[in-house]
Amino acid sequence: MMKKSARLWQGIQPELHRYSHATFHEGTHRQAPGDSTPWRDVSSPVNRFRAWWLAPAAKGSVIAAWCLTCVISAYCFSIQQDAKGTYLLNNVLLRNLHEESQRANANEGRAGELQEAMRQYLSEEKSRKRSAAKLEEYVASSEKMKAGIVNYELELVRERGRADATHERNQQLLKELMSVRREMAQVQKDNATLAMEVEKLQRLLKRVGQL
Repeated sequence: MMKKSARLWQGIQPELHRYSHATFHEGTHRQAPGDSTPWRDVSSPVNRFRAWWLAPAAKGSVIAAWCLTCVISAYCFSIQQDAKGTYLLNNVLLRNLHEESQRANANEGRAGELQEAMRQYLSEEKSRKRSAAKLEEYVASSEKMKAGIVNYELELVRERGRADATHERNQQLLKELMSVRREMAQVQKDNATLAMEVEKLQRLLKRVGQL
């Protein structure tokens, strides 16, 4: 590095190399505290930076490096901004997805509740229809029973009329029978009296015949 910097300084500042052709050796030469050598001048950081900065290739490389650094930093910044935007967008999308999932769960719960309510309503409607059918059957049976009761009452009235007529007939027949019995008793009495008269006549005839 020191040799390269020395060569670079030879092309730019030749007066600093007045000791470049010296015959003494650097390690064996004793220097005073205030003395200066070309190696010490060249090896200082300020001189190195000055020589490097004054070189055209170094300027181009620095400018290119800075341009490349700016481009890369701008690209990295754009990537970072894109990543940040993507991250924020992902967060928003995840939040929306979470909200949508919550809404879907709520809607599913509501749908389940509605299905349960519909099942209960359908079961109640079926029970109502069954009760209505049973009520209609009961009404029909009650109407039939009423009609039967009316018919039975009519039949009872008819039977009562028939029974009353029969009873009246029986009473008349009984009266006629009593009158017939009375007449028969009277006839028997008349027959008895006639028989007694016949016997008396027979006796008289016997007596008359004996005379």
